[in-house]
Amino acid sequence: MPISPLEPEQLDAVEDALNIKFGDRNVLTLALTHQSYANEHPDVPPVSNERLEFLGDSIVGMVVADRMFTGAPDLPEGDLTVRRSQVIRRETLALASESIGLGQWLVMGKGEAGAGGADRASNLADTFEAIVGAVFVDRGYRQARSFVNRWLGGYVDEALRTETRKDPKSLLQEYLQGNGSKPPRYQLIAESGTPGDLVFTIDVIVDSQSVATGSGSRKIDAEREAASLALELLKTTQPKTT
Repeated sequence: MPISPLEPEQLDAVEDALNIKFGDRNVLTLALTHQSYANEHPDVPPVSNERLEFLGDSIVGMVVADRMFTGAPDLPEGDLTVRRSQVIRRETLALASESIGLGQWLVMGKGEAGAGGADRASNLADTFEAIVGAVFVDRGYRQARSFVNRWLGGYVDEALRTETRKDPKSLLQEYLQGNGSKPPRYQLIAESGTPGDLVFTIDVIVDSQSVATGSGSRKIDAEREAASLALELLKTTQPKTT
């Protein structure tokens, strides 16, 4: 795990793994620079891959949505949305990043590197998105789309083959409505961790009562965990009707 800018031969290895040659290698270098490196080197321009990650996130979502829209013309919007979320979630992007081997080339600060940052799912997923953004900036949308399909296409096809798994939040709301209760509310009760590895803790409120608590690296993940736990608890404690 490098703690200094990549050497030319290392960039050669990255391009070989990506199967893409960059016209401007500075863009590739930027995509592989974690914020922690910029934080530990105030003498250099405070740049990291975060802006490219922002761009790549949008491109990944669009390419995956397009592939699903084309590949499943009969699926309704709700099913497409659930399936897309299965592909663009952090865990899936991290797996794609691991397949390429991006963690070994991610330039980090000493603290982040020492804490195992090269193996952290959030870093791997963010780096994948940053690489997508870099490909788009350097080579254009067509090449970026090809890259996303190469590394995520299998996950998209798998999601289209499998039966839709409804979001726990939707399942909880349907259950409550069926039992005459108001829709649930979600309340953030804690936020911990470092800026690059946040953990959110969220309560789900049903009829003014806290029913369950969930946590996750994104608010939506914490809400889904809380909803899943609440649904399980309510089904267990709900009196059976005869």
